[in-house]
Amino acid sequence: MSAEPLRVEILDRLDENDRRAWDQLAAPKSFYAGTRWLEFQREQEQGGRVHHVCVRSGDRLVGAVAVFVVDRPSSGNYHPGKLFPDAADQGDRPVTLVGSSRGFYSGPLLSDDRALEPLLDAVQDIADTHSDGLAWWLYATSADAALLARRSGVTPRLLNGECVIPLPGSGFEDYLEGLLSSRRKRIRRDLREFESAGLRLSRARLSDEYQRCGALLAATQQKYGVQASADAMTLWLEQLSRAARDTGRLHLCMNAEEQPIGFSLIFTEGQTAYTRAIGFDYERAPHVGEYFQLSCYQPIRDAYADGATALHLGAGAYQAKARRGAVVHPMWAVPTRPGAWDATATKAYNTGQAEALRAELPGEDLVWTHDSEGWL
Repeated sequence: MSAEPLRVEILDRLDENDRRAWDQLAAPKSFYAGTRWLEFQREQEQGGRVHHVCVRSGDRLVGAVAVFVVDRPSSGNYHPGKLFPDAADQGDRPVTLVGSSRGFYSGPLLSDDRALEPLLDAVQDIADTHSDGLAWWLYATSADAALLARRSGVTPRLLNGECVIPLPGSGFEDYLEGLLSSRRKRIRRDLREFESAGLRLSRARLSDEYQRCGALLAATQQKYGVQASADAMTLWLEQLSRAARDTGRLHLCMNAEEQPIGFSLIFTEGQTAYTRAIGFDYERAPHVGEYFQLSCYQPIRDAYADGATALHLGAGAYQAKARRGAVVHPMWAVPTRPGAWDATATKAYNTGQAEALRAELPGEDLVWTHDSEGWL
């Protein structure tokens, strides 16, 4: 029996059936490709347009991607002109971002390889309409970047690395046994210090606690150079709670006075848990391993309990994350239009980015796949 023909739809909104089908495609890929995060991004990109590209075989959704058309990206990490000043100047035209406008992930969602070409054709049609044919896949995995680069004829540019801790076996001790001896000792020391400090973790719903967590998140953002007020971060968490339907797992770290000195917010998609947000009261925090208790160790225990096989920690702080077992996968930018940037300049750019990553990483923790080292 021959396969059913494919058809493409571009939707402003997804109904419940399409949400479920979309999330089935997103589950093996990333939380940042799923509908919970898409709804949150829609709230953040006020004034922009979101197109949900859907490829169907009969009634089945077999390919999908979100396309954001914005006058100005709300995140500097998604502003092509700031990321790549030497790239083709778009003037006053809108920016077309494929996959996401924040979250450090973009890629096509496919359950049928036939859906790739019509999906990319639809993306190109949107870019032709709004941004002179230029759209941006930002923070694509090496596998997706290789697919997209074959279509565009452009060498990808290295942006950063995503940190993922593999979780072998069935429990926390299996995670520890998979690490180098020096790393196990460091983690066991973290655990002892946390236990002796008299701190405790408690579970809560984000919808009940976003007001207390907003100030903690702002403090952490400010510590790393991001200008963020407590009010702004409280609103950010409230919007995320609503968009994600309050599905995140929130952990509060309480001191002896039952005051929260830190929190972490975890989402699970498919078989991966994602540490999405973390915040601290640095004046009250005793600095005895509570950061990694919230960002790694308790999420790892929860991930094992949920049957997950990996914990995603996002980009940055590569050395500290690698010492807790993370491997680092390069993430790439791929424009849709040939000639968006010079190939020789791109090689030099990628080499510099790779050297900066390697300088932070101990051992063989940076993983190159799909011939991506050939882009350096």
